[in-house]
Amino acid sequence: MKRVASIPRADWQARAEKVGLTYHTPEGVRYWDESAYYEFTAQEIDVFEKAANDLHMMCIEAAEVVIKENLFAQLGIPDRAVPLILKSWDRDDFSLYGRFDFAYDGQNPPKLLEYNADTPTALVEAAVAQWYWLEDTNPKADQFNSIHEHLVAAWKKYKSTGDKVWLGGAKDSLEDA
Repeated sequence: MKRVASIPRADWQARAEKVGLTYHTPEGVRYWDESAYYEFTAQEIDVFEKAANDLHMMCIEAAEVVIKENLFAQLGIPDRAVPLILKSWDRDDFSLYGRFDFAYDGQNPPKLLEYNADTPTALVEAAVAQWYWLEDTNPKADQFNSIHEHLVAAWKKYKSTGDKVWLGGAKDSLEDA
């Protein structure tokens, strides 16, 4: 893993906003930062992929424990949501999207910081803004990220079912808006 210093694009704010990343500097604090990026080897990417797959399975197992032991209240899940969760579990609905954020020092296994599966902002950052930044700054490079392709496939699958898709967001959140 290599941290590479980078010169931010001169008009990075406008470019970020153009692709939907409108919360790049909330309350004057820079959230989106183009002054550096990380370059990984194929072997390091394999480490991340395995960690993500393993964590995804752990999340499914944890959800099963919550359901079997009726732990919804301890997690702050309102009673009115429980029947919907149970129906989704029984139907074996697939996950529309999710993104793991890791801390990684290049030596030890990646450590989970957070799992972004509750707000669509993860998609804007990881599937769109990062891709356009890469295209603008280093078009011959590639990004290990298939969020866009998987999301297109998921929407096609949902469209064929006619089901509604519900996404959550925090009230009065610039990021979620």
